[in-house]
Amino acid sequence: MIGEYSGTISKIVDRGMAQAPSHEDRPPDNGVTSGPEVTDDLNAEQREVLRQDAERWRRMSNGSHLDDWLAYIPGLQIRRSLAMRHAHTNTPIGKLYADEFAALMRADGLHTMDKRAVTAVLWLGEEPARLQWLQKIRNAMTPGQRSRLNSPHSARCRIEQILNAKTQQSKPTEEEAERLTPMEKLKTEIAEKDRKIGQLERAAKGGSLFDLRLDRADDIATGIVNAVSEHKAKQIAQGILAWFKEQKKQQRRPAG
Repeated sequence: MIGEYSGTISKIVDRGMAQAPSHEDRPPDNGVTSGPEVTDDLNAEQREVLRQDAERWRRMSNGSHLDDWLAYIPGLQIRRSLAMRHAHTNTPIGKLYADEFAALMRADGLHTMDKRAVTAVLWLGEEPARLQWLQKIRNAMTPGQRSRLNSPHSARCRIEQILNAKTQQSKPTEEEAERLTPMEKLKTEIAEKDRKIGQLERAAKGGSLFDLRLDRADDIATGIVNAVSEHKAKQIAQGILAWFKEQKKQQRRPAG
Protein backbone atom coordinates (compact mmCIF):
# COMPACT_ATOMS: atom_id res chain seq x y z
CA MET A 1 0.00 0.00 0.00
CA ILE A 2 2.85 2.39 0.85
CA GLY A 3 4.41 1.81 -2.56
CA GLU A 4 1.09 2.43 -4.28
CA TYR A 5 0.58 5.62 -2.29
CA SER A 6 4.10 6.86 -3.02
CA GLY A 7 3.45 6.35 -6.73
CA THR A 8 0.23 8.37 -6.48
CA ILE A 9 2.03 11.22 -4.71
CA SER A 10 4.91 11.24 -7.19
CA LYS A 11 2.57 11.44 -10.19
CA ILE A 12 0.61 14.29 -8.64
CA VAL A 13 3.67 16.29 -7.58
CA ASP A 14 5.42 15.77 -10.92
CA ARG A 15 2.46 17.18 -12.85
CA GLY A 16 3.15 20.59 -11.28
CA MET A 17 -0.48 21.55 -11.68
CA ALA A 18 -0.92 23.49 -8.43
CA GLN A 19 -3.44 26.27 -8.99
CA ALA A 20 -4.70 29.30 -7.07
CA PRO A 21 -6.31 28.57 -3.65
CA SER A 22 -9.81 27.23 -3.84
CA HIS A 23 -12.69 29.01 -2.16
CA GLU A 24 -15.73 27.92 -4.09
CA ASP A 25 -14.75 24.58 -5.64
CA ARG A 26 -18.09 23.19 -4.60
CA PRO A 27 -20.44 21.56 -7.07
CA PRO A 28 -23.85 22.95 -6.08
CA ASP A 29 -26.85 21.40 -7.78
CA ASN A 30 -28.28 24.63 -9.18
CA GLY A 31 -29.77 23.33 -12.39
CA VAL A 32 -26.94 24.33 -14.73
CA THR A 33 -26.83 21.99 -17.69
CA SER A 34 -23.70 20.95 -19.52
CA GLY A 35 -22.89 19.58 -22.94
CA PRO A 36 -19.87 18.36 -24.90
CA GLU A 37 -18.74 21.94 -25.45
CA VAL A 38 -17.71 22.41 -21.82
CA THR A 39 -14.49 20.47 -22.42
CA ASP A 40 -13.75 21.60 -25.98
CA ASP A 41 -10.70 23.55 -24.78
CA LEU A 42 -8.97 20.44 -23.41
CA ASN A 43 -6.39 18.24 -25.11
CA ALA A 44 -6.68 14.44 -25.38
CA GLU A 45 -4.60 13.79 -22.24
CA GLN A 46 -6.74 16.12 -20.14
CA ARG A 47 -9.95 14.56 -21.45
CA GLU A 48 -8.62 11.13 -20.47
CA VAL A 49 -7.94 12.38 -16.92
CA LEU A 50 -11.56 13.54 -16.62
CA ARG A 51 -12.85 10.25 -18.05
CA GLN A 52 -10.86 8.29 -15.47
CA ASP A 53 -12.31 10.49 -12.72
CA ALA A 54 -15.85 9.55 -13.76
CA GLU A 55 -14.97 5.85 -13.85
CA ARG A 56 -13.25 6.00 -10.46
CA TRP A 57 -16.23 7.77 -8.86
CA ARG A 58 -18.57 5.00 -10.02
CA ARG A 59 -16.28 2.44 -8.36
CA MET A 60 -16.08 4.46 -5.17
CA SER A 61 -19.83 4.22 -4.60
CA ASN A 62 -19.06 0.98 -2.74
CA GLY A 63 -16.48 2.58 -0.47
CA SER A 64 -13.59 5.02 -0.67
CA HIS A 65 -9.91 5.13 0.20
CA LEU A 66 -7.74 8.21 0.62
CA ASP A 67 -5.58 7.18 -2.35
CA ASP A 68 -8.73 7.21 -4.51
CA TRP A 69 -9.50 10.75 -3.39
CA LEU A 70 -5.91 11.93 -4.03
CA ALA A 71 -6.10 10.58 -7.56
CA TYR A 72 -8.74 13.26 -8.29
CA ILE A 73 -6.27 16.11 -7.77
CA PRO A 74 -5.18 16.52 -11.43
CA GLY A 75 -8.75 16.25 -12.76
CA LEU A 76 -10.19 18.70 -10.24
CA GLN A 77 -7.40 21.15 -11.02
CA ILE A 78 -8.20 20.85 -14.73
CA ARG A 79 -11.87 21.53 -14.02
CA ARG A 80 -11.02 24.49 -11.82
CA SER A 81 -8.79 26.06 -14.49
CA LEU A 82 -11.38 25.44 -17.19
CA ALA A 83 -14.18 26.88 -15.05
CA MET A 84 -12.10 30.01 -14.39
CA ARG A 85 -11.46 30.35 -18.13
CA HIS A 86 -15.14 30.01 -18.99
CA ALA A 87 -16.07 32.48 -16.23
CA HIS A 88 -13.41 34.96 -17.48
CA THR A 89 -11.79 35.23 -14.05
CA ASN A 90 -8.35 34.53 -12.64
CA THR A 91 -9.62 33.52 -9.20
CA PRO A 92 -11.85 30.55 -8.30
CA ILE A 93 -14.63 32.62 -6.73
CA GLY A 94 -17.95 34.09 -7.77
CA LYS A 95 -21.31 32.69 -8.87
CA LEU A 96 -20.36 32.38 -12.54
CA TYR A 97 -17.23 30.40 -11.66
CA ALA A 98 -19.19 28.19 -9.26
CA ASP A 99 -21.81 27.50 -11.94
CA GLU A 100 -19.14 26.58 -14.50
CA PHE A 101 -17.36 24.30 -12.02
CA ALA A 102 -20.65 22.63 -11.12
CA ALA A 103 -21.40 22.02 -14.81
CA LEU A 104 -18.03 20.36 -15.32
CA MET A 105 -18.53 18.14 -12.28
CA ARG A 106 -22.01 17.18 -13.42
CA ALA A 107 -20.73 16.37 -16.94
CA ASP A 108 -18.74 13.46 -15.47
CA GLY A 109 -21.28 12.47 -12.82
CA LEU A 110 -19.16 13.91 -9.99
CA HIS A 111 -21.82 16.34 -8.71
CA THR A 112 -22.70 13.88 -5.91
CA MET A 113 -19.25 14.21 -4.36
CA ASP A 114 -19.05 15.50 -0.81
CA LYS A 115 -18.40 19.25 -1.03
CA ARG A 116 -15.92 19.34 1.84
CA ALA A 117 -14.02 16.43 0.30
CA VAL A 118 -13.69 18.26 -3.04
CA THR A 119 -12.36 21.39 -1.31
CA ALA A 120 -9.95 19.33 0.81
CA VAL A 121 -8.61 17.40 -2.19
CA LEU A 122 -7.89 20.63 -4.06
CA TRP A 123 -6.25 22.13 -0.96
CA LEU A 124 -3.97 19.11 -0.56
CA GLY A 125 -2.90 19.36 -4.19
CA GLU A 126 -2.14 23.08 -4.17
CA GLU A 127 1.35 22.70 -2.66
CA PRO A 128 3.67 19.68 -3.03
CA ALA A 129 4.78 20.10 0.60
CA ARG A 130 1.27 19.23 1.80
CA LEU A 131 1.30 15.90 -0.02
CA GLN A 132 4.82 15.22 1.20
CA TRP A 133 3.75 15.75 4.81
CA LEU A 134 0.75 13.49 4.26
CA GLN A 135 3.05 10.79 2.90
CA LYS A 136 5.29 11.07 5.98
CA ILE A 137 2.27 10.74 8.28
CA ARG A 138 0.93 7.68 6.49
CA ASN A 139 4.33 6.02 6.27
CA ALA A 140 4.54 6.22 10.07
CA MET A 141 1.13 4.57 10.50
CA THR A 142 0.35 0.89 10.86
CA PRO A 143 -1.52 -0.74 7.94
CA GLY A 144 -4.71 -0.61 10.02
CA GLN A 145 -4.30 3.08 10.79
CA ARG A 146 -3.67 3.88 7.13
CA SER A 147 -6.76 1.96 6.06
CA ARG A 148 -8.88 3.99 8.48
CA LEU A 149 -7.72 7.37 7.18
CA ASN A 150 -10.30 7.58 4.40
CA SER A 151 -11.39 11.22 4.51
CA PRO A 152 -9.47 13.95 2.62
CA HIS A 153 -11.01 16.45 5.04
CA SER A 154 -9.41 14.66 8.00
CA ALA A 155 -6.13 14.45 6.10
CA ARG A 156 -6.28 18.20 5.50
CA CYS A 157 -6.90 18.89 9.18
CA ARG A 158 -3.90 16.77 10.17
CA ILE A 159 -1.62 18.60 7.76
CA GLU A 160 -2.92 21.97 8.93
CA GLN A 161 -2.15 20.99 12.53
CA ILE A 162 1.44 20.18 11.57
CA LEU A 163 1.92 23.34 9.52
CA ASN A 164 0.40 25.53 12.24
CA ALA A 165 2.67 23.93 14.84
CA LYS A 166 5.72 24.54 12.65
CA THR A 167 4.66 28.15 12.17
CA GLN A 168 4.44 28.63 15.92
CA GLN A 169 7.86 27.02 16.44
CA SER A 170 9.42 29.21 13.77
CA LYS A 171 8.10 32.44 15.29
CA PRO A 172 11.08 34.55 16.46
CA THR A 173 11.53 35.60 20.08
CA GLU A 174 11.41 39.29 20.96
CA GLU A 175 15.21 39.42 20.92
CA GLU A 176 15.38 37.68 17.54
CA ALA A 177 12.61 39.91 16.15
CA GLU A 178 14.69 43.00 16.91
CA ARG A 179 17.49 41.66 14.69
CA LEU A 180 15.22 40.88 11.71
CA THR A 181 15.41 42.96 8.56
CA PRO A 182 12.24 44.78 7.47
CA MET A 183 11.67 42.16 4.74
CA GLU A 184 12.08 39.27 7.23
CA LYS A 185 9.64 40.96 9.60
CA LEU A 186 7.13 41.36 6.76
CA LYS A 187 7.41 37.65 5.82
CA THR A 188 6.89 36.62 9.46
CA GLU A 189 3.82 38.83 9.79
CA ILE A 190 2.34 37.46 6.54
CA ALA A 191 2.88 33.85 7.68
CA GLU A 192 1.16 34.55 11.00
CA LYS A 193 -1.78 36.27 9.28
CA ASP A 194 -2.13 33.34 6.86
CA ARG A 195 -2.29 30.98 9.83
CA LYS A 196 -5.02 33.03 11.50
CA ILE A 197 -6.98 33.31 8.26
CA GLY A 198 -6.87 29.52 7.91
CA GLN A 199 -8.25 29.12 11.42
CA LEU A 200 -11.07 31.59 10.73
CA GLU A 201 -11.96 29.85 7.45
CA ARG A 202 -12.19 26.46 9.16
CA ALA A 203 -14.35 27.92 11.92
CA ALA A 204 -16.63 29.66 9.41
CA LYS A 205 -17.09 26.42 7.48
CA GLY A 206 -17.78 24.41 10.61
CA GLY A 207 -14.52 22.54 10.13
CA SER A 208 -13.47 19.84 12.58
CA LEU A 209 -10.54 17.52 13.20
CA PHE A 210 -12.44 14.57 11.81
CA ASP A 211 -15.30 13.63 9.51
CA LEU A 212 -18.14 11.92 11.37
CA ARG A 213 -19.49 10.34 8.19
CA LEU A 214 -16.27 8.95 6.73
CA ASP A 215 -13.82 8.36 9.61
CA ARG A 216 -13.69 5.24 11.77
CA ALA A 217 -14.63 5.39 15.47
CA ASP A 218 -11.08 5.07 16.81
CA ASP A 219 -9.88 7.79 14.42
CA ILE A 220 -12.61 10.12 15.69
CA ALA A 221 -11.66 9.27 19.28
CA THR A 222 -8.03 10.10 18.53
CA GLY A 223 -9.07 13.43 17.03
CA ILE A 224 -11.05 14.30 20.16
CA VAL A 225 -8.38 13.40 22.72
CA ASN A 226 -5.75 15.32 20.75
CA ALA A 227 -7.94 18.43 20.63
CA VAL A 228 -9.36 18.71 24.17
CA SER A 229 -8.24 18.16 27.75
CA GLU A 230 -8.42 14.71 29.37
CA HIS A 231 -11.27 15.89 31.63
CA LYS A 232 -13.36 17.15 28.72
CA ALA A 233 -12.69 14.02 26.67
CA LYS A 234 -13.96 11.88 29.57
CA GLN A 235 -17.04 14.10 29.87
CA ILE A 236 -17.78 13.60 26.18
CA ALA A 237 -17.44 9.81 26.53
CA GLN A 238 -19.63 9.76 29.63
CA GLY A 239 -22.23 11.95 27.91
CA ILE A 240 -22.46 9.57 24.95
CA LEU A 241 -22.86 6.53 27.23
CA ALA A 242 -25.46 8.35 29.35
CA TRP A 243 -27.46 9.20 26.22
CA PHE A 244 -27.63 5.56 25.12
CA LYS A 245 -28.50 4.47 28.67
CA GLU A 246 -31.41 6.91 28.74
CA GLN A 247 -32.60 5.72 25.34
CA LYS A 248 -32.71 2.12 26.56
CA LYS A 249 -34.68 3.18 29.64
CA GLN A 250 -37.27 4.92 27.49
CA GLN A 251 -37.60 1.87 25.22
CA ARG A 252 -38.33 -0.37 28.25
CA ARG A 253 -41.07 1.90 29.59
CA PRO A 254 -44.58 0.61 28.83
CA ALA A 255 -46.58 2.71 26.41
CA GLY A 256 -49.36 4.87 27.86
